[in-house]
Amino acid sequence: MSIRREINEFSRRGPIVDRIGLSATYALILLAVPTFGIGAVVGLASVLWGEAPQDDLARSHREYQKRTLLVALAAIAGGALLIIVNVGVFVLFAGLIWTLVRGMRGLRALQHGRMIENPRGWL
Repeated sequence: MSIRREINEFSRRGPIVDRIGLSATYALILLAVPTFGIGAVVGLASVLWGEAPQDDLARSHREYQKRTLLVALAAIAGGALLIIVNVGVFVLFAGLIWTLVRGMRGLRALQHGRMIENPRGWL
């Protein structure tokens, strides 16, 4: 085997690298509240502008993470606007719980090696 081929084989992204990246994004989702949203912004950037995963398992989790972060962003924006009519706090709290549940559910499925069956679903 030539050195160039060995380097290409070594640097090729594989399922293990995808799982590490997906686990890190789930960690950012779960740390969104204690970091005041910084973790969610970094996670959203990695999901939107990162490389697309190669296998079906990683692809389903990536879509699930993207939907989770985009809906959480919409909940934050809607909740901030609805604070004026004293409903926003409830929307923000519901968005927080929903985001945490999806983050934990996705991380657990990833740890067990399961695909997300319906990544565009609400739960």
